[in-house]
Amino acid sequence: MNDALLEALRQQAAGGGSLEGTLAGMAGGDPALGLLSQMLAHREQTLTHDLETQQQEEERLAALARAGEEARQLEELRQLEEERRQAQRRARLERLRLRLEGLQAELAARQALLDDLALALGACPACWGEDPGCRLCRGRGQPGFVRPEAAAFRRLVAPALEAASFPTDPRTLVGRETPEPERRPL
Repeated sequence: MNDALLEALRQQAAGGGSLEGTLAGMAGGDPALGLLSQMLAHREQTLTHDLETQQQEEERLAALARAGEEARQLEELRQLEEERRQAQRRARLERLRLRLEGLQAELAARQALLDDLALALGACPACWGEDPGCRLCRGRGQPGFVRPEAAAFRRLVAPALEAASFPTDPRTLVGRETPEPERRPL
């Protein structure tokens, strides 16, 4: 019987059939071989089950790894997109800042010119006489409110008076009636 068992093991190793089937056929009336056959069959089922479980676990872990990698890539894409948006916002903000600086410089230049014109006409540089709450003139600072500043007058007003054929010396204007300029809508 040991020879038959050895032969069955050789066939199993050579791939010639299942060991359990061979043992079951040999067992015939031998309860020890039948029990050994059952134990081997149970062991094979357990090992097969364990192998399947291990394969499923490996597949699950591989899927988790793929999902983790996809999540990492997605997060990287989100970060890149956010960085791109931030760069666009910074560029837009810089353009707005430069535009604001340009507008502020232009406004300061216009305000300086307006202040010079107010000096040339003897008007309040803060409100030109249009604000009763003005701290400088209390709303009375229309042109002629104070004596015009001579240099500003010669620079800004005299050329316009010469072009209009009016006398350019402010002293000659005193007591003379000047025509009211024609007002046209802008």
